[in-house]
Amino acid sequence: MRFSMKTEYGVRAIMELAALDGRAALQSGEIARRQRIPGPFLDQVLMTLRRSGFVRSVRGPHGGHLLARPAGEIRLDEVIGCLEGSGTEPAPGGDGAQTYGLVLQRVTRDAEQAAKEVFAAHTLSDLLRLQAAGPPVFHGIFKPLPSRARR
Repeated sequence: MRFSMKTEYGVRAIMELAALDGRAALQSGEIARRQRIPGPFLDQVLMTLRRSGFVRSVRGPHGGHLLARPAGEIRLDEVIGCLEGSGTEPAPGGDGAQTYGLVLQRVTRDAEQAAKEVFAAHTLSDLLRLQAAGPPVFHGIFKPLPSRARR
C-alpha cells in the first residue's frame, strides 16, 4: 500500500510530536530539519492536522506544535484518513463485462479494508513502542547475498 508524500510527512511529523509526550512544543522548522521535510510543505501538512484536531499550535518564543490529544488516543487510521482524504474508485468498463481489472479492484478493496483494520488497531503510542524496540531481528533465516567483485 502506498501513501502520498503528504501522508508520509504527516505521520513522521506527528510521531515527532508524540515522542515529546506534550512536554514541550516543537517548532515546524525543527520538525522539518529532523525529518528532512521541506518546510513550506510541512506547514501545509501541519495545518491539515491542526484543522482535523490532531495538533494544536502555541504562539510565543517557546511556541510550536503539540499533540491536541494524548498519543494513546490518536489512531493511525484517523491520521491517514485525514491526510489521504477519501479516494475515488474508477468507474467500471462501459460494456458491463466482468474484466480482470474489476476483479483486481475487488481484491484491492479487500486488501485496503484489511490494512484499515490494522491501522485502526494502532495508536501513536503503539508506534512509539515499536520504534523503541528497534528493527526486527532475524535469527538464522537471514543469509547475506554473496558480494559481487567488480571486474
